[in-house]
Amino acid sequence: MKRILVLIFIGTTILYSCKNISKNENGKEKQKVTVGYLNMVSSLTHFVALENGYYEEQNLDVIGNPAKTSNLIAQELVAGHIDVGIELAITPALKQLEQAPNSIKIFSTSNITTENGFDAILVNSNSTIKNLQDLAGKKVGGFPGTTAKVSFLQIFNEKFPELEQPIFMPLTPNLHIQSLQTGNIDALFAYEPVLSTGIINFNFRKIFPSVYGTQFSPNPIGISAVNQKWLEKNPEIAKAFFKAIDKSVQFIKDNPIKAKNILAKATNIDSNIAQNMNTLPLSKSNEIDLTNLENYLLLLKKLNEINLVPLASSICIKQ
Repeated sequence: MKRILVLIFIGTTILYSCKNISKNENGKEKQKVTVGYLNMVSSLTHFVALENGYYEEQNLDVIGNPAKTSNLIAQELVAGHIDVGIELAITPALKQLEQAPNSIKIFSTSNITTENGFDAILVNSNSTIKNLQDLAGKKVGGFPGTTAKVSFLQIFNEKFPELEQPIFMPLTPNLHIQSLQTGNIDALFAYEPVLSTGIINFNFRKIFPSVYGTQFSPNPIGISAVNQKWLEKNPEIAKAFFKAIDKSVQFIKDNPIKAKNILAKATNIDSNIAQNMNTLPLSKSNEIDLTNLENYLLLLKKLNEINLVPLASSICIKQ
Protein backbone atom coordinates (compact mmCIF):
# COMPACT_ATOMS: atom_id res chain seq x y z
CA MET A 1 0.00 0.00 0.00
CA LYS A 2 2.82 2.38 0.93
CA ARG A 3 4.55 1.61 -2.36
CA ILE A 4 1.38 2.42 -4.30
CA LEU A 5 1.00 5.75 -2.47
CA VAL A 6 4.63 6.64 -3.20
CA LEU A 7 4.19 5.86 -6.89
CA ILE A 8 0.99 7.94 -7.01
CA PHE A 9 2.82 10.86 -5.32
CA ILE A 10 5.75 10.64 -7.74
CA GLY A 11 3.43 10.42 -10.74
CA THR A 12 1.39 13.41 -9.53
CA THR A 13 4.56 15.44 -8.92
CA ILE A 14 5.90 14.70 -12.40
CA LEU A 15 2.54 15.57 -13.97
CA TYR A 16 2.34 18.82 -12.00
CA SER A 17 5.92 19.74 -12.96
CA CYS A 18 5.24 19.07 -16.63
CA LYS A 19 2.21 21.31 -16.53
CA ASN A 20 4.32 24.13 -15.12
CA ILE A 21 7.12 23.85 -17.66
CA SER A 22 6.53 26.05 -20.67
CA LYS A 23 8.53 25.44 -23.84
CA ASN A 24 8.97 27.40 -27.03
CA GLU A 25 8.39 26.06 -30.54
CA ASN A 26 11.91 24.60 -30.58
CA GLY A 27 11.26 22.65 -27.40
CA LYS A 28 13.50 24.85 -25.28
CA GLU A 29 12.23 25.55 -21.78
CA LYS A 30 11.07 29.14 -21.27
CA GLN A 31 12.14 31.22 -18.29
CA LYS A 32 9.26 32.33 -16.08
CA VAL A 33 8.90 35.95 -14.99
CA THR A 34 6.06 37.20 -12.81
CA VAL A 35 4.97 40.76 -13.59
CA GLY A 36 2.71 43.08 -11.60
CA TYR A 37 1.05 45.83 -13.63
CA LEU A 38 -1.73 48.41 -13.65
CA ASN A 39 -4.38 47.82 -16.32
CA MET A 40 -3.96 51.26 -17.87
CA VAL A 41 -1.82 53.26 -20.29
CA SER A 42 1.18 53.20 -17.95
CA SER A 43 1.63 49.47 -18.68
CA LEU A 44 1.66 49.85 -22.46
CA THR A 45 5.21 48.53 -22.78
CA HIS A 46 4.03 45.26 -21.19
CA PHE A 47 0.98 45.05 -23.48
CA VAL A 48 3.13 45.68 -26.56
CA ALA A 49 5.69 43.04 -25.52
CA LEU A 50 2.88 40.51 -25.17
CA GLU A 51 1.09 41.45 -28.39
CA ASN A 52 4.23 41.67 -30.55
CA GLY A 53 5.87 38.55 -29.16
CA TYR A 54 8.88 40.33 -27.67
CA TYR A 55 8.80 38.15 -24.55
CA GLU A 56 8.57 35.09 -26.77
CA GLU A 57 11.63 36.25 -28.72
CA GLN A 58 13.58 36.37 -25.44
CA ASN A 59 12.35 32.88 -24.48
CA LEU A 60 10.33 34.26 -21.56
CA ASP A 61 7.09 32.94 -20.11
CA VAL A 62 5.64 36.08 -18.54
CA ILE A 63 2.85 35.70 -16.00
CA GLY A 64 0.90 38.92 -15.54
CA ASN A 65 -0.65 39.88 -12.20
CA PRO A 66 -2.91 42.94 -12.59
CA ALA A 67 -3.02 45.21 -9.53
CA LYS A 68 -5.29 48.12 -8.64
CA THR A 69 -2.70 50.43 -7.06
CA SER A 70 0.98 51.32 -7.23
CA ASN A 71 1.17 50.74 -3.48
CA LEU A 72 0.20 47.11 -3.95
CA ILE A 73 2.75 46.59 -6.74
CA ALA A 74 5.48 48.11 -4.55
CA GLN A 75 4.58 45.87 -1.62
CA GLU A 76 4.41 42.72 -3.77
CA LEU A 77 7.72 43.62 -5.44
CA VAL A 78 9.60 44.12 -2.18
CA ALA A 79 8.09 40.95 -0.72
CA GLY A 80 9.25 38.96 -3.75
CA HIS A 81 5.74 37.87 -4.71
CA ILE A 82 6.38 39.33 -8.17
CA ASP A 83 9.68 39.65 -10.03
CA VAL A 84 8.93 42.84 -11.94
CA GLY A 85 6.64 45.85 -11.49
CA ILE A 86 5.70 47.57 -14.74
CA GLU A 87 5.21 51.32 -14.26
CA LEU A 88 4.22 52.14 -10.73
CA ALA A 89 4.41 55.51 -9.00
CA ILE A 90 7.87 56.13 -7.60
CA THR A 91 6.75 57.37 -4.16
CA PRO A 92 5.37 54.06 -2.81
CA ALA A 93 8.46 52.30 -4.17
CA LEU A 94 10.72 54.74 -2.32
CA LYS A 95 8.73 54.33 0.89
CA GLN A 96 9.14 50.57 0.63
CA LEU A 97 12.87 51.05 0.08
CA GLU A 98 13.08 53.07 3.29
CA GLN A 99 11.76 50.06 5.17
CA ALA A 100 13.62 47.44 3.14
CA PRO A 101 16.85 48.90 1.67
CA ASN A 102 18.30 47.25 -1.43
CA SER A 103 15.08 45.36 -2.12
CA ILE A 104 14.29 46.71 -5.61
CA LYS A 105 16.06 48.28 -8.58
CA ILE A 106 14.56 50.73 -11.07
CA PHE A 107 15.11 49.92 -14.76
CA SER A 108 12.95 52.58 -16.45
CA THR A 109 11.49 55.99 -15.66
CA SER A 110 8.79 58.14 -17.23
CA ASN A 111 9.58 61.35 -19.11
CA ILE A 112 6.42 63.38 -18.57
CA THR A 113 6.10 66.94 -19.91
CA THR A 114 3.11 69.26 -20.29
CA GLU A 115 2.98 68.22 -23.97
CA ASN A 116 2.86 64.45 -23.44
CA GLY A 117 1.32 64.19 -19.96
CA PHE A 118 -1.29 61.55 -19.18
CA ASP A 119 -3.07 63.89 -16.73
CA ALA A 120 -4.91 67.23 -16.74
CA ILE A 121 -7.58 69.21 -14.85
CA LEU A 122 -11.11 68.93 -16.26
CA VAL A 123 -14.41 70.73 -15.59
CA ASN A 124 -17.92 70.41 -17.00
CA SER A 125 -18.51 72.24 -20.27
CA ASN A 126 -20.98 74.63 -18.61
CA SER A 127 -18.77 75.34 -15.60
CA THR A 128 -17.88 78.94 -14.79
CA ILE A 129 -14.38 77.75 -13.88
CA LYS A 130 -12.01 78.96 -16.59
CA ASN A 131 -8.52 78.46 -15.17
CA LEU A 132 -6.51 77.11 -12.26
CA GLN A 133 -7.00 80.09 -9.93
CA ASP A 134 -10.78 79.68 -10.21
CA LEU A 135 -10.39 76.44 -8.22
CA ALA A 136 -9.71 78.37 -4.99
CA GLY A 137 -11.98 76.87 -2.31
CA LYS A 138 -13.48 74.42 -4.84
CA LYS A 139 -13.73 70.63 -4.59
CA VAL A 140 -11.25 68.85 -6.86
CA GLY A 141 -11.50 65.08 -7.25
CA GLY A 142 -8.51 62.90 -8.00
CA PHE A 143 -6.71 59.63 -7.48
CA PRO A 144 -6.55 58.40 -3.85
CA GLY A 145 -3.15 58.40 -2.15
CA THR A 146 -0.76 61.23 -1.42
CA THR A 147 0.93 61.70 -4.81
CA ALA A 148 -1.97 63.32 -6.70
CA LYS A 149 -3.03 65.48 -3.76
CA VAL A 150 0.45 66.73 -2.86
CA SER A 151 1.44 67.42 -6.47
CA PHE A 152 -1.77 69.29 -7.33
CA LEU A 153 -1.75 71.44 -4.18
CA GLN A 154 1.95 72.21 -4.61
CA ILE A 155 1.31 73.65 -8.08
CA PHE A 156 -1.71 75.65 -6.92
CA ASN A 157 0.02 77.05 -3.82
CA GLU A 158 3.14 78.03 -5.75
CA LYS A 159 1.15 79.88 -8.40
CA PHE A 160 -1.48 81.42 -6.13
CA PRO A 161 -0.18 81.53 -2.54
CA GLU A 162 -2.63 84.31 -1.62
CA LEU A 163 -5.74 82.31 -2.62
CA GLU A 164 -7.77 79.83 -0.60
CA GLN A 165 -6.58 76.27 -1.16
CA PRO A 166 -8.80 73.91 -3.16
CA ILE A 167 -10.36 70.96 -1.32
CA PHE A 168 -8.88 67.72 -2.69
CA MET A 169 -11.38 64.83 -2.77
CA PRO A 170 -9.77 61.36 -3.15
CA LEU A 171 -11.92 59.18 -5.38
CA THR A 172 -11.48 55.71 -6.88
CA PRO A 173 -11.22 55.95 -10.71
CA ASN A 174 -14.65 54.38 -11.30
CA LEU A 175 -16.22 57.42 -9.61
CA HIS A 176 -14.29 60.14 -11.43
CA ILE A 177 -16.54 60.86 -14.41
CA GLN A 178 -19.76 60.36 -12.48
CA SER A 179 -18.65 62.70 -9.69
CA LEU A 180 -17.82 65.53 -12.08
CA GLN A 181 -20.88 64.98 -14.23
CA THR A 182 -23.27 65.13 -11.24
CA GLY A 183 -21.56 68.12 -9.65
CA ASN A 184 -20.30 66.27 -6.54
CA ILE A 185 -16.94 67.85 -7.37
CA ASP A 186 -16.18 71.11 -9.20
CA ALA A 187 -13.16 69.82 -11.13
CA LEU A 188 -11.32 66.57 -11.77
CA PHE A 189 -7.59 65.89 -11.70
CA ALA A 190 -7.94 63.19 -14.35
CA TYR A 191 -5.60 60.46 -15.58
CA GLU A 192 -5.93 58.56 -18.84
CA PRO A 193 -8.18 56.97 -20.00
CA VAL A 194 -10.64 58.99 -17.90
CA LEU A 195 -9.09 62.19 -19.29
CA SER A 196 -9.82 61.44 -22.96
CA THR A 197 -13.09 59.65 -22.15
CA GLY A 198 -14.33 62.72 -20.31
CA ILE A 199 -13.39 65.09 -23.14
CA ILE A 200 -14.73 62.93 -26.00
CA ASN A 201 -17.80 61.29 -24.47
CA PHE A 202 -18.89 63.85 -21.88
CA ASN A 203 -17.68 67.12 -23.37
CA PHE A 204 -15.57 67.95 -20.32
CA ARG A 205 -13.27 70.93 -20.76
CA LYS A 206 -9.55 71.01 -19.97
CA ILE A 207 -8.50 74.04 -17.91
CA PHE A 208 -4.94 73.03 -17.03
CA PRO A 209 -2.40 70.69 -18.69
CA SER A 210 -0.36 67.97 -17.01
CA VAL A 211 0.16 68.68 -13.31
CA TYR A 212 3.12 66.31 -13.25
CA GLY A 213 4.69 67.86 -16.34
CA THR A 214 4.24 71.30 -14.79
CA GLN A 215 5.63 70.20 -11.45
CA PHE A 216 8.88 68.80 -12.87
CA SER A 217 9.93 68.29 -16.48
CA PRO A 218 10.63 65.70 -17.66
CA ASN A 219 8.96 64.06 -14.66
CA PRO A 220 10.21 60.57 -13.69
CA ILE A 221 7.27 59.90 -11.38
CA GLY A 222 6.51 56.60 -13.11
CA ILE A 223 9.01 53.75 -12.84
CA SER A 224 9.47 50.11 -13.73
CA ALA A 225 11.44 48.05 -11.24
CA VAL A 226 12.63 44.55 -10.36
CA ASN A 227 13.05 42.67 -7.12
CA GLN A 228 16.76 42.91 -6.35
CA LYS A 229 17.18 39.35 -5.06
CA TRP A 230 15.54 38.02 -8.20
CA LEU A 231 17.80 40.25 -10.30
CA GLU A 232 20.93 38.96 -8.55
CA LYS A 233 19.84 35.32 -8.93
CA ASN A 234 18.68 35.68 -12.55
CA PRO A 235 20.83 38.33 -14.27
CA GLU A 236 20.47 36.81 -17.75
CA ILE A 237 16.70 36.42 -17.46
CA ALA A 238 16.46 40.01 -16.24
CA LYS A 239 18.61 41.18 -19.14
CA ALA A 240 16.32 39.37 -21.57
CA PHE A 241 13.27 40.97 -19.94
CA PHE A 242 14.81 44.47 -20.16
CA LYS A 243 15.57 43.82 -23.83
CA ALA A 244 11.91 42.97 -24.52
CA ILE A 245 10.66 46.10 -22.74
CA ASP A 246 13.26 48.31 -24.43
CA LYS A 247 12.01 47.01 -27.77
CA SER A 248 8.47 47.94 -26.70
CA VAL A 249 9.61 51.46 -25.77
CA GLN A 250 11.03 51.91 -29.26
CA PHE A 251 7.95 50.42 -30.94
CA ILE A 252 5.63 52.83 -29.10
CA LYS A 253 7.81 55.75 -30.17
CA ASP A 254 7.98 54.65 -33.82
CA ASN A 255 4.40 53.35 -34.17
CA PRO A 256 2.04 55.46 -32.02
CA ILE A 257 -1.14 54.47 -33.88
CA LYS A 258 -0.40 50.74 -33.71
CA ALA A 259 0.64 51.07 -30.07
CA LYS A 260 -2.63 52.78 -29.19
CA ASN A 261 -4.57 50.03 -30.95
CA ILE A 262 -2.76 47.53 -28.72
CA LEU A 263 -3.66 49.68 -25.71
CA ALA A 264 -7.34 49.70 -26.69
CA LYS A 265 -7.35 45.92 -27.05
CA ALA A 266 -5.45 45.26 -23.80
CA THR A 267 -7.50 47.60 -21.61
CA ASN A 268 -10.85 47.17 -23.40
CA ILE A 269 -11.36 50.85 -24.15
CA ASP A 270 -12.79 52.47 -27.25
CA SER A 271 -10.17 52.73 -30.01
CA ASN A 272 -11.14 56.35 -30.74
CA ILE A 273 -10.43 57.27 -27.12
CA ALA A 274 -7.15 55.34 -27.19
CA GLN A 275 -6.02 57.22 -30.31
CA ASN A 276 -6.55 60.55 -28.51
CA MET A 277 -4.50 59.55 -25.49
CA ASN A 278 -0.86 60.28 -24.72
CA THR A 279 1.06 57.08 -24.10
CA LEU A 280 3.36 58.06 -21.21
CA PRO A 281 6.89 57.93 -22.69
CA LEU A 282 9.34 55.78 -20.75
CA SER A 283 13.11 55.48 -20.85
CA LYS A 284 14.95 52.42 -22.08
CA SER A 285 16.79 50.46 -19.40
CA ASN A 286 20.15 51.98 -20.37
CA GLU A 287 18.86 55.54 -20.76
CA ILE A 288 17.74 56.55 -17.26
CA ASP A 289 18.69 60.19 -16.63
CA LEU A 290 20.22 59.82 -13.17
CA THR A 291 20.76 63.57 -12.69
CA ASN A 292 17.13 64.29 -13.52
CA LEU A 293 15.99 61.52 -11.17
CA GLU A 294 18.28 62.82 -8.41
CA ASN A 295 16.71 66.28 -8.65
CA TYR A 296 13.21 64.81 -8.54
CA LEU A 297 14.08 62.85 -5.40
CA LEU A 298 15.12 66.12 -3.77
CA LEU A 299 11.74 67.61 -4.70
CA LEU A 300 9.91 64.65 -3.13
CA LYS A 301 11.88 65.18 0.07
CA LYS A 302 10.98 68.89 0.03
CA LEU A 303 7.31 67.93 -0.29
CA ASN A 304 7.67 65.45 2.62
CA GLU A 305 6.72 62.59 0.34
CA ILE A 306 9.86 60.69 1.40
CA ASN A 307 12.04 60.81 4.50
CA LEU A 308 15.36 59.88 2.90
CA VAL A 309 16.95 60.89 -0.40
CA PRO A 310 18.80 57.92 -1.87
CA LEU A 311 21.42 58.28 -4.58
CA ALA A 312 19.71 57.75 -7.92
CA SER A 313 22.52 55.42 -9.00
CA SER A 314 21.98 53.26 -5.90
CA ILE A 315 18.33 52.52 -6.65
CA CYS A 316 18.69 51.97 -10.42
CA ILE A 317 20.25 49.17 -12.40
CA LYS A 318 23.73 49.94 -13.73
CA GLN A 319 23.59 52.28 -16.72
